Amino acid sequence: MKRWMAAAAVLLAAGCLLAGGCGKDEPAAASASEGHVRIVTHANWNPFEYLKDGKITGFDIDLVTEAAKRAGLTPDITDAGWEAIFEQIRTGQADAAISGITITDDRKATYLFSKPYFVSRQAILIREDESISSAKDLMDGKTVAVQNGSTGQEALEKLMGKNNPAIRKTPMSIQMLIGGQVDALVGDETSVKSIQAQYPDQHLKIVYDDEAFTPEYFGILYPKDKGQALSRKMDKALSDMVSDGTYGKLYEKWFHTKPDEKMLASLKQG
Repeated sequence: MKRWMAAAAVLLAAGCLLAGGCGKDEPAAASASEGHVRIVTHANWNPFEYLKDGKITGFDIDLVTEAAKRAGLTPDITDAGWEAIFEQIRTGQADAAISGITITDDRKATYLFSKPYFVSRQAILIREDESISSAKDLMDGKTVAVQNGSTGQEALEKLMGKNNPAIRKTPMSIQMLIGGQVDALVGDETSVKSIQAQYPDQHLKIVYDDEAFTPEYFGILYPKDKGQALSRKMDKALSDMVSDGTYGKLYEKWFHTKPDEKMLASLKQG
C-alpha cells in the first residue's frame, strides 16, 4: 500500500521494538533497548496514514502506537516516501515500517513481516451506467486506471497482461474515471469505498470479484535478520488488542463500520 494503493492490506505497524540482546553494531536493537522504536511510513493514504495539521495520523498510526505502548516502547514515527520505507528497513535505518504494506512472497524473500493486521481485497470502481459486472468484463475492450506501483496494478496485470495498453498506470486514476477517460478503476477496497463516499454526485458503483482478486493481508515490515524478537512482541500485542476489543474500536473509528468476524478470526490465527 499504500498509497491509495491500492499499493497493499497484517499486524499493527508498530515499528521495531526489539528489546535488547544485540550489540552496538545493531542499531535497531539499540533503539528499542532505550525504550524507543523507529518506525517509518508513507503518510499519503487516508485513512491508514496521512498528514493532518502537520502530524501523522490514521488507523495504522493509532494501531502501532497502542501496540508499542503495550510492549513498553515509545514509537518514533517518521514520514518517508513509499520506496524509501523499504530501503530504510533493508539497510537498518529504521526498525519497522507500517503503511498498508501487502504481504507478498516476493517481499518475504527480503523482509520479515508481522502477522497480518488487516485484510483487504481489490475492487472495481465504475460509473453506474457502465456495463461491468465482473473482472472478466474488463477484458472486453475496457480501459482501466490503476495506481502505479500498487498491488492493484499487480492484480490487474495478472488478469489482463503486464504490458496491456488498456491498463492506465497513473496517480490520477479517480480523475480519469470521473472524466470518462477510462471505463473503470481498480484499487484497494478501502480506498475505493473512500473515493465513492467522497464523490456522491458522480454516482459511482463498486463491483467485487473475489475469484479474480483474492484477499490481501497487510503486515508490519521488519529487517529480515533482526526483526524476529520485535515481531513476536507486536504479534502478541495485536492478538491482545483483537481479543479485548481495542482493535474493533480503532477499526470503527477510522472506517465507520465494524470489522467482520471472519477477519477478526484470521487476525487471531495469523
